[in-house]
Amino acid sequence: MAHVNPGKFAHPEMLGRMRRDLLLGWLAPAREYLAGRGLVLPAVADAAAVPCEALARVLLEPTPEMPPELLESLHVFHELDDEAGMEALRRAARQAGWALGDNPEATPLDVVMEAWLRDRQLVEEVHLRVELNRPRSFRYYSTLEEPPPPFHGPAPEQVAWLEQRLNRFYEAWKRGRGVRVFVYPQEGEWWFLVRHGAPCRREAVLEGDQPGTVFFRPQCHDVVVYNPQRGELRLNDCGERERRVLLRAFGRCLFGRADFFPSTAKYTLAPLVQRGRGALACGDVPGIERVTLKAVEFHYRRAPWRRELHEADDIFEQIEMGKIRWPGTLEEITQARFEVRLRRGKRPRRLAIVPCNKALYTRDADSHYLERFVAARGFARPAESGDRSNGDF
Repeated sequence: MAHVNPGKFAHPEMLGRMRRDLLLGWLAPAREYLAGRGLVLPAVADAAAVPCEALARVLLEPTPEMPPELLESLHVFHELDDEAGMEALRRAARQAGWALGDNPEATPLDVVMEAWLRDRQLVEEVHLRVELNRPRSFRYYSTLEEPPPPFHGPAPEQVAWLEQRLNRFYEAWKRGRGVRVFVYPQEGEWWFLVRHGAPCRREAVLEGDQPGTVFFRPQCHDVVVYNPQRGELRLNDCGERERRVLLRAFGRCLFGRADFFPSTAKYTLAPLVQRGRGALACGDVPGIERVTLKAVEFHYRRAPWRRELHEADDIFEQIEMGKIRWPGTLEEITQARFEVRLRRGKRPRRLAIVPCNKALYTRDADSHYLERFVAARGFARPAESGDRSNGDF
């Protein structure tokens, strides 16, 4: 059996909402296959006679000869069948120099199908961008190099290298080949959409009146974003093994070092939320007289995203007055800056913690005092053993 997805969207209700002339245009390349399955498409003049119930049965009971783009395109139609998808397609069409869906009565599905028939590649690119901006949970990893090296985007050969290396990993991990890496510059950052396979699945289907099975490999997307100003790579929350491989692959590909983005989650800002001012206690840390929280940065990633930087003489005072509120999740607290008074120091020292692996000090000579404080208050996690990556990454 071919590796095709039977398509949870292949049902008469969705097919019945398609404008019949567009439906016929979409099915035209598969006319011969459909005829072999007993479904003869009517002429355009008789478009209303398309048997949607019979068509849904054909899509739900795929054979090895079925053109894979039938089900793939149906999935794309479903993903873009809303107001946001419609407007994204119209913008893309205008940028390409042609109008799309000027009919005020056109539904989002009409617009998607019209665009597909005119420029399939444009629709696929818009779909990838929609997938790219879907709300996700990210983990952040910063390079330890200060300042971060300049980065102006990957060269085509670097993208090809990434695809080759990730193909080796996913194939060894029993996820199949076919990795593609798509690159998009967005608002000063570089977004990478990594498309790859997932573990195979087997679904029960009916072939005519007989039970059968369909074997297929689902498709997945991982998002990797690099911020060149901060030297920070963030990954959507995939599994630990996959995350380590992606960090090493992107570090080696873009900067020539597999360890450019340390994979250890060393630092956390959880004590600020969990213990309040108690997280700044320093009486048990020799050499430190007082610690004050001077700045916090919040990054709200769900659309419409925003980044907030709060600076004050005492951030906890602002929190106690209700002028600053902690975000809903720890992942949205992306940086904290402290002022540290040493017992014998004339000037205060600065300490910045950027989860999950960066701490910045004013002077390296002060690091032993500050590291003791960070460890004592729980900002530094205990070192984990066995944090090794897989393969040649």
